[in-house]
Amino acid sequence: MNHNKTFQRLTATILCTVFLLGNVPLTGFSPPPAQAFSIGEEREVGEKLLSIIRKEFTLLDDPDLTEYVTNLGRQTLQLAGPQFFNYHFFIIDNKEFNAFAAPSGLIFFHSGLIDLCDTEGELVSVLAHEIGHAASRHIADRINKSGKLNATTTALMLAGLLLGQGALSQALVTGSMAGGLTANLKFSREDEEEADRLAYKWMLEENRDPADIVNMLKKMRRVSRYHRKQVPTYLLTHPEPENRIGYIEDIILQDPQKKIQTPDEFAYQRFKYRTQALTRDTQSILPILKNKAEEPGALRNDPMIFFGLSQAYLANRDYPKAEETLLKVITRYPDKQILKTDLGRIKLEAGETKSALEIFQEINRVDPEGAYNTYYLAKALQQAGKAAQAVLLYESLSERLPTYAKLYQEIGKIRASLGDTALGHYNLALYHYYEGSSLSARYHLEQATKGLSEKSPLFPKIKELKNKIDRIDKM
Repeated sequence: MNHNKTFQRLTATILCTVFLLGNVPLTGFSPPPAQAFSIGEEREVGEKLLSIIRKEFTLLDDPDLTEYVTNLGRQTLQLAGPQFFNYHFFIIDNKEFNAFAAPSGLIFFHSGLIDLCDTEGELVSVLAHEIGHAASRHIADRINKSGKLNATTTALMLAGLLLGQGALSQALVTGSMAGGLTANLKFSREDEEEADRLAYKWMLEENRDPADIVNMLKKMRRVSRYHRKQVPTYLLTHPEPENRIGYIEDIILQDPQKKIQTPDEFAYQRFKYRTQALTRDTQSILPILKNKAEEPGALRNDPMIFFGLSQAYLANRDYPKAEETLLKVITRYPDKQILKTDLGRIKLEAGETKSALEIFQEINRVDPEGAYNTYYLAKALQQAGKAAQAVLLYESLSERLPTYAKLYQEIGKIRASLGDTALGHYNLALYHYYEGSSLSARYHLEQATKGLSEKSPLFPKIKELKNKIDRIDKM
């Protein structure tokens, strides 16, 4: 996607929408008196913002990556206590250093930020900080201070601020009416300190090293110094990393440290290499990984380099080398079942469906709850002509990963092929809805209702989805 055109279009849309809906002049803006921003309104803004993000950016909808980051989030949320919303975690394919908490429990990470995280603790420090903002309802408070704008206007302003870069970010932050609004949307120093303190507390309770918060803040500072002429996107909403470094270091010095577990970085390194293979030019990273793999003792000292190499080969469809390299990692980690799923995935993409299916079925007997293996087991069954078995697995996964669009696409195609046209179209409508295309979703909903009795259990679900799309489109 051409991101420059995306940002230009967002800029124009934001300014025009605020002008038309706000009905206020573009200069000398002062927001109206703040009113309470309700849970229902926050949910509406979150739905609209997610719709905008899905249309304008690429989300890494992958069961493996989604499951990993969601599990990290759940660990922190268990410590945070009851919440107003169900949290959902997303990875955006974007090289910018950015992460943000959006209204109604939506947490986003840019792939560029993941690139800069060296450890799981560093990623968790950012994740916990963003959950701290959401749990403290800082976003709702910021929106309150922006005045009583409708969901569309608020979502567009947040999209511009949270996702903008370069000219877009600067245009929104400086002297116009939009600048007056976005200035209120930025987190205050008090917000940042509260989110940092919560992240510090939760990391200690998870037996993680809170020094990782400082490590990430120092990286943020380096990014800001590197972009001297352009405010990095993350700093538009998370200001003053220098001050934050100081008080976190003071807390660490004054706080008697609990026992901190030595982290197992296998899962994080695997997650990071998989993310890189999906978002970066593999031709550029292959030579780097090859050189590292050829260093003496590489397999003994850092076997996950070979995992990264296997993923780069797989992205280039060099299946023999992908398998050969992955087998070296499996020899170092023979008990990591997820690597065997990776092996099955290579075989499946290479056309060795029978061998892949045997691997996925073996793992499923040991761990039937793993979303990653379940997804590829369903794909292998589908390719083996066992669609009826495959669709049941896809449907079970959709209950655990409700925002994963590709699941609904597969369910829709299979259900239609098995003769249930209405259910097929309904799932294809869900697919297009989660991909951000309300027009295509409406088409499939119309097709789903043809000849369908109002007494059908599917009818209220179709009506509910149609009403949700209507509500979001009218915002």
